[in-house]
Amino acid sequence: MKNILSILLIAISTLTWGQAAFVLPSPTNANDTMTIYIDLSQTTYGLKGILTNHPEYKDSVYMWTWQPTGPACGNGEWGNSNDCMRMTHVNGMIFSITMVPTQFYGCTPLQLYSSGISCLAKLDNGNAFPDDGLGEAKTEDLRIEILPALCAEKFCYFPEASRADDFFTITYDNGQETDANLQNLGADECYVYMAAKVGNQTYAISAPAEAGNNPLLKMEAVTNQPGKFRYTMIPSDFFASVAPAGANIQQVWFYIVKPGYVPTIPVTIKYVLYNCQ
Repeated sequence: MKNILSILLIAISTLTWGQAAFVLPSPTNANDTMTIYIDLSQTTYGLKGILTNHPEYKDSVYMWTWQPTGPACGNGEWGNSNDCMRMTHVNGMIFSITMVPTQFYGCTPLQLYSSGISCLAKLDNGNAFPDDGLGEAKTEDLRIEILPALCAEKFCYFPEASRADDFFTITYDNGQETDANLQNLGADECYVYMAAKVGNQTYAISAPAEAGNNPLLKMEAVTNQPGKFRYTMIPSDFFASVAPAGANIQQVWFYIVKPGYVPTIPVTIKYVLYNCQ
């Protein structure tokens, strides 16, 4: 166990020297386990000094976070954090919390990668110690940029955060397909039903039964990657023929079909576009 801890501490000091907050592994898969580390020795606010004076509180450090969203379990109250936000004392002034980010935050990968993580560390009771004069028992606000890992999932997107007027690429791994009728697709058999969501309405390029015969919806086989198919378009241009003029497309909905077959109850992927001004 000591050897494992030593290796971890060497990795942390090598990869993240000078950073108060960081994640491992990085790049990060939004749907896999990751660990947030906060190194209080790199912070400047009250918590660092308070723990220096009161090391007995090292097991009462909690994370408080608000971006990409508030945590699904809730931060709790400033004077009484929720138990789900308790951090683990790693060594010295380093604390950690481990989670699957999309589950922990109840967010999409797009939200995680586009917003990053904003957080701070605090004691269970984040109020000031009456006699220390060090201020609230917290760090300053900390921000962590999240670098996307190379995708190994059934559907991958590039870029992870896309606007309606950006080029947007979907890569589909047919090798992970669970619908027996869609497995082992040939190079000319992979099509994608696609619709744009605008407000409460959706606008499809073709009806589901016709999508597998529309050349505009044919996915291209990826060279030297058997079983993988790819589709690239600009949503605002691609859906211009079916959506109202000037429509603000919020989401792209899609699922896989093939000529002569549409899933009875398709699992629709709803990709949320990044709408920024």
